[in-house]
Amino acid sequence: MREVFRLDVKNIVPTREEVLQYQGMAGRKGLPERISMLLDTAIDLFGQLAEPQGLFEDLDISDFEALYAGKGLNAADGPVPGIVPRADAVALFAATMGDALATKAGDLFKEKEAALGFMLDAVNSAGAERLGRLMCRKFMERLPEGLTRERDVRVQYYCPGHCGWHMSGQEKLFERLRPEEIGITLRPNWVMAPFKSISGILVAGDIEIHRFSPGFSFCPHCREKKCIQRLRILEQEPG
Repeated sequence: MREVFRLDVKNIVPTREEVLQYQGMAGRKGLPERISMLLDTAIDLFGQLAEPQGLFEDLDISDFEALYAGKGLNAADGPVPGIVPRADAVALFAATMGDALATKAGDLFKEKEAALGFMLDAVNSAGAERLGRLMCRKFMERLPEGLTRERDVRVQYYCPGHCGWHMSGQEKLFERLRPEEIGITLRPNWVMAPFKSISGILVAGDIEIHRFSPGFSFCPHCREKKCIQRLRILEQEPG
């Protein structure tokens, strides 16, 4: 099944703390007034300009291996190939916040309002994380009621460019999913447009399948450690 839908921007507007985390100021108290004003302005701009849309399409678990292999550039190890075979359901997905946000951020830099431009970029990044969680919840809502009632099933998302899945994996994913329907295109360097769009695979299964230690060959070179943050959020969500 394939579903295309618009999303409520209120569900992806990030909190101040989430944005500060992307600015390297997590937990900071007593922000200077100028930074606080920039933050409020950037969050307001996000709420005004974001036009979130998403889509997902069911994928047979048996088809994932060929899709994941892509151009053969993935890391030799990685968590995703071990997670998907243990899932109850998977779907390819893509979501975007629209063109206006990226255009506005670029305009701010051109207008020599770099401080607000950087802050809006941080808001967009935090919003993209929320967008990923929202896609997980949308997929969770369409799972069979018996599955979610009887077990602690959770949905996590995994994306090319993270956890050993090479960015070039976007090519196979785009061939299968065709997210151009919601305005997402792929550049020659595998970066999506509009900027801050997300794509990958939604994986539904017992929460235990999503737990893994960041001890893979590529982990020492990863600065973001988003896998840890996303698992913490997943554990806090109601099953």
